[in-house]
Amino acid sequence: MKKITLESIAQELGTTRNTVSKALRGMPGVGEELRGRVIGLAEEYGYKRKGRQPEQELTQVTIITNDRLMDDRFFWPTVLSGIFEYATQYHVGIRTVIVDMLRDDMQYFPPLQEKYCDGILVIGTIPDALFMRVARLGIPIVAMDHYSARVECDYVNVANQDGARKAMEFLAGHGHRKIGFINHMSAPYTHSFTQRYQGYCSEMEKRGLPIEPHFIWPDSRYEDNQYYRDQLDMLAAYGDAPTAWMCANDLTAYNFCAVLAERGLRVPHDVSVVGFDNVKDFFQSELTTLEIPQKAMGRRALQRLMYRLRHPDEPYESIEIFTRLIDRGSVRAL
Repeated sequence: MKKITLESIAQELGTTRNTVSKALRGMPGVGEELRGRVIGLAEEYGYKRKGRQPEQELTQVTIITNDRLMDDRFFWPTVLSGIFEYATQYHVGIRTVIVDMLRDDMQYFPPLQEKYCDGILVIGTIPDALFMRVARLGIPIVAMDHYSARVECDYVNVANQDGARKAMEFLAGHGHRKIGFINHMSAPYTHSFTQRYQGYCSEMEKRGLPIEPHFIWPDSRYEDNQYYRDQLDMLAAYGDAPTAWMCANDLTAYNFCAVLAERGLRVPHDVSVVGFDNVKDFFQSELTTLEIPQKAMGRRALQRLMYRLRHPDEPYESIEIFTRLIDRGSVRAL
């Protein structure tokens, strides 16, 4: 008689090895009828599990993210610390798959073995083609700081458009009418930056304020302050400039303010600036910004994935984490 394995049980029942493993470990995510069939067949064949007992089993979660996010030293480490704290508290094992965003071959995907993965956490932007391939694995997914209309799953994101509303309301309340927006060059591929820009445009339109193309800078780079110098030169030639700027995030605001200082322009006396994220290491004592509860956001994403594992048939949800405006004096009342 051939050796009985999880694969052979799965094949006979027309299901997956992962499902069989969950059923035998007493884990959530398996219907009771199928669980009974799995257990019954395993007992019939005399299959015996080795290793730890069900109550000692780790829930195995794979984080899929991009290489750019992993290079970040300011925002994402705090988010990830929230994930790992929750994982430690609730006995969740974490492994990470990092996607190279510069690869042209979107068929590329590092091995993701189903037997080692109960749930998947997608963090940040990954290409749609890759996201859909991950979804086809049939493993529960929660995506954070990302969205695709092509993939139905749970999403956890910042309430970016509401944050933009708060920033614009604050600036308008201080008398500003000429308001510019500085975005990052990755904005078309980054869910949060795109939403913040959309929120800016929406609020300008609601207030009847013209959106000047010269006041929209979409291609800033963290490592290249020459962009801001060139744009300021362009504004000088144009003969008009915003009295206030909303920046896509704090690091963008920090670099912009550094170039303003080079030109002898003072914040907020000459120019008002609002950031986004409340990154601790940048300009914290001086920059008015939108605070994101970064650690809580990470915890919430993994918490939602654990809920999805226990309730596989519940409707998917899109969860938004709201921001709080922190006034640190970088906006002047006109």
